[in-house]
Parts: sequence; structure tokens; C-alpha cells
Amino acid sequence: MLMLQEVLRISSGEQRLSLRWKSASTHLLAVRPVPGKARAEERRAPSIVFLKTHKTGSSTVQNILFRFGERRKLTVAFPLYSYQFAYPERFSRAFVEDLPQGAPHFNLLCSHMRLDVGEAQAVMASHSVFLTILRDPVQAFESVFHYYRNMVPAFQPLANHSQPLLAFLKDSAHYYDAQDISNGLAKNPMAFDLGLNASWAETPSSLWQRELERLNHTFQLVMIAEHFDESLLLARELLGLDMEELVYVRLNIRRKEGKPLPKKLVQTIQAWNWLDVQLYRFFHRVFWHKVEVYGYMRMKRELDVFRTLLQETVARCLEGEAVGPEDVADDLRPWQPGSVVILGYKLRQNLTYAQYSGCFRMVLPELQYHAYLYYRQYGKDMRPLPTP
Repeated sequence: MLMLQEVLRISSGEQRLSLRWKSASTHLLAVRPVPGKARAEERRAPSIVFLKTHKTGSSTVQNILFRFGERRKLTVAFPLYSYQFAYPERFSRAFVEDLPQGAPHFNLLCSHMRLDVGEAQAVMASHSVFLTILRDPVQAFESVFHYYRNMVPAFQPLANHSQPLLAFLKDSAHYYDAQDISNGLAKNPMAFDLGLNASWAETPSSLWQRELERLNHTFQLVMIAEHFDESLLLARELLGLDMEELVYVRLNIRRKEGKPLPKKLVQTIQAWNWLDVQLYRFFHRVFWHKVEVYGYMRMKRELDVFRTLLQETVARCLEGEAVGPEDVADDLRPWQPGSVVILGYKLRQNLTYAQYSGCFRMVLPELQYHAYLYYRQYGKDMRPLPTP
């Protein structure tokens, strides 16, 4: 932890400056104040609940929010133990570390949890913004399966199978026990993260539609992984961020091997994850309605500027593409689940200290950043999970 703290010992202003693209373009696209809002409310940093769904690009969003929270000195709601809020149990205020002395409330909650809206609202400030992200259900489930193959009970018997995904889907009734909550990710993982139940596949369409509308009322923005940059620009306006605060590299990505999934397997995955398919389609439509309100031409202009900013930042910070964990510095090496290889990044060596610190944060894996912010907020190391 000591070396990590030394690298991260830099003011929030210097950190932001180190990643800033020196161009008038981003200043022209500064977030515009909303008429009629009180001046104090405009200055107030938003409180954010980000439901971190599994294998959807959520680790990248979390890194953006961690950097935002560190710069704005937000009070982060951390799990009482380890890195998750007692997942896969439904979220409870009892799973949250105590509020730091002197803090009026938490401003940021973005670690893995299974959603319970009422409990999350009880922990967070009343004006909190709720965000999450969804991904194409076929790609999401394929990624969940391979990443958690050694951890989810329904997947574990196939850990050493030559074609584990195909074998599971051919005989899912044999492997999948819906009564075991530890199998939550084995069917409709995004719906499970959102607090729904996989057995709701039998629910009448009218009731399911009401559940979707309830979620739509809860979340001010549901990001779409396949339109990640557009999603960030919508989040930027919602949260009042500067464009420089959105720069990112994709984190927690795996080294992919093999060919694209055959069409028949794609259809089988869709059938198995029917709730996730409906969920994704619904919020995909909601997303594009938000883009329409935002303005298509405005979105195109800002995407051009943002992607140029991303290219400039990546070229300044990184030696190249993502690499295997054996080529990554210890502090920047992502956790390896054992079933797949998770890639990391090598930083350029000719950076100033301020630049290096900013770039370091951008590629810092979830567990390391989580542990650092916890120590920064509480002055002690995180608690490990209790021994059974």
C-alpha cells in the first residue's frame, strides 16, 4: 500500500491537469447550467448510486467515478467487508461501513451489489442520481460464464470441459439450481443484479412491463455498453462533469480466444437469458430517446471532440495496447480469476510526476483503487471477509 500511496500523493487539481487535453474545443463544450437552478445547487457535487453490473464495462465506469469522487472529495459508501456489498445477497444498509466522522452523508456508492432501491436510498443523500449499465445479453452472459466459471456453482462442474459454455446450455437443468442464490449470475445476470428474479420469465407481460417502468423511474440513466462514449456524454450532462473527467481506458478486459459464437449458440443464450434480452431491448429504446432529446447533431459534434481527447490521452499515457499480467507493474496488475486472463496496461516512462499520477489512476484496477480510497477515507486497511 505504501508505494501506491506515494504514486497517488498529488493534489486533485494537478491530477486533473495532468490528463487535460490542451484545446479550446473542450472548453466550448463545457456543461451548460440549467436555467432556474439555485446557484448553490449548481455548485453542489451530485451524489451518485452506480449499480455495478457484471461484465458490462462497469469497471471502467467505476474507475471514472472513483477519480471523480477523489477529485471532488466525495464520501464513498464502502462495503463493511472486502470489495462487495455481501453479494449476491440483496443490498442492505447493514452491509455498509460506518459514515466517517463529520460527513453528513455518503455521496458515492459504486461497488458490486444486488439492488434494493429502498435500502440504497436509506444510505445515500436524498438527491442521489441512480445510474447503471447494460450490455448485449449474449456478450454479457458469455463473458460472465467464462470469468466466473470457477466460482458460480452451476458453472463449476464444467471448469475443465473443452466446450464448457455449450455443455452448460445443452443441459442447463442438470447444472442450474434456481434455489441457490450463488447461481444468480448463471441466468439473466443483469436482471439479477437489478434485483429481479430469474423465475420471473413466467410472469405475465403486464407485470413485467410494470417492473421495467419501475426501474426506468429509479434510474436517471441506464448506459449501454455498445454505445459507451455516447453513454458517457449523457452522464456528463446529468452529473455536471467536464469532458476531461470522462477519459478512460477499458479495464478488466480479458484476452479473448477462439471464433465468434455460432448463430445457433447465440439464439440458445438469448433463450436462456430471456429476461436480460427484454431488459436490454427496453432500455436500449429508452437510451436512444435520451440521445434524441440530447440532440443527434450535438451528440455527433461532442463525440468527435471526446474521441480525439481519448486518443490524445491514451497516446500520452500508454506504451501501447493492453498486455498480459506478466508484463504489468505489480501495482497495476489486475486480479486474475484463473479461468481467463485479464489484461492490464504499461505506462510511458517519459511522463512528469503529475502526468504519471493522473495516468496511473486511469489504469488503476478496481481492487487497488478501492483499497486506496478506503484507506484515504478511514485511515485503516479494509476488513477481509469473515472466516466461515
